[in-house]
Amino acid sequence: MKVASVVHNHFTHDSRVEKQAVSLTNAGYDLTVFSLWKTGLLQDERKENYIVKRTKIFSSFMKGPLGRLINFIEFSLKISWRIRQVDIIHCHDYHPLPAVLMTKLFMQSKSLVIYDAHEYQSQKLGLNWLSRFSIKSLEKISSFFIDGFITVSGSILQTYESLFSKIPKTLIFNCPATEESKESDKFDSLTHKDSIKFLYQGGLIPCRGIEELIEGFCYQEFKDINLILMGHGGMTSAGKNLEKHIVELSEKHKNIHFVESVPRNELLSYTSSASIGVCLTIDNCLNHRYSLPNKFFEYAMAGLPILVSDLPEMHTLVEKYECGIVCESVTPDEIIKGVRKLLSMDLKKLGTNARNMAKDYSWEVQEKKLFSLYDEVVEKKSR
Repeated sequence: MKVASVVHNHFTHDSRVEKQAVSLTNAGYDLTVFSLWKTGLLQDERKENYIVKRTKIFSSFMKGPLGRLINFIEFSLKISWRIRQVDIIHCHDYHPLPAVLMTKLFMQSKSLVIYDAHEYQSQKLGLNWLSRFSIKSLEKISSFFIDGFITVSGSILQTYESLFSKIPKTLIFNCPATEESKESDKFDSLTHKDSIKFLYQGGLIPCRGIEELIEGFCYQEFKDINLILMGHGGMTSAGKNLEKHIVELSEKHKNIHFVESVPRNELLSYTSSASIGVCLTIDNCLNHRYSLPNKFFEYAMAGLPILVSDLPEMHTLVEKYECGIVCESVTPDEIIKGVRKLLSMDLKKLGTNARNMAKDYSWEVQEKKLFSLYDEVVEKKSR
């Protein structure tokens, strides 16, 4: 069966979509990822066992709200034409849904549709009331054409339960595949080998507790404990400014270190070089509250104890597996308390527990749920 996996990005750092593509092609599906093109990327790219087709948006030079709307309309029109004859359309987040509606309403497509919500789409931080209403309305209209639903956390799955009550649903965590985790020396050049190294990896963007974390590690008591911030600020001005601020602080404080993003196939070796992983997403919108970030499972797969914020999904798993500490709030004082408590505990035991959790939720487990959903959707439609 032909599958169109559609994303509204350039498909350069989308580990969830990449893992699904590999799993589905290994299972016998003929899969193509449809994404956006930009200068420097191939429009048609053959990966190990699937194809990536990037769509050039000629209106991309247009900026501002009107420009973004025109860009999106062009994307939707072009994608709808390219995916009209596949057997299954796998939509990642809400952006491909207008293209699906076009294929269904105007091209009489008989494709099965799977909607994969990587986040709580209408409750993301920064959306105004009109954007929230528009996304909710789009999901509601599209629900009449959606045959299967996937999301990333139990809390988000519950919020969509009423909308997708009559179709197959499943929960697929963003956990990496099981890999052998060995201590490495990737960060030894930053500090001496046996020092305690706290690691934050991922997007260097606001609302991840990074500023509060840095302030805590500037505290005199922690001058000999290292904080490593590995990632990039992305394309937004806020992210770029935060990355610049981190670089400046790393030049002033010997225990704060900045490391640029590394290729995904090297990530585990870097993560394994740390002592403790940090995941301090701030609870300032429902999308954040219900999140279960990739980095949480990446730390666990590397066998690191984890310092997390008090969000329900992470809280539940940390307590169940006894693999870290939950901060009551994301403030410098509470982070300091969490660090002190972690350092008084058996880090090796916590790390072993974290590794066990990662194995229980590994991609090998998640892909079985993906296959089951596909089988159920196809079988239900053929009845």
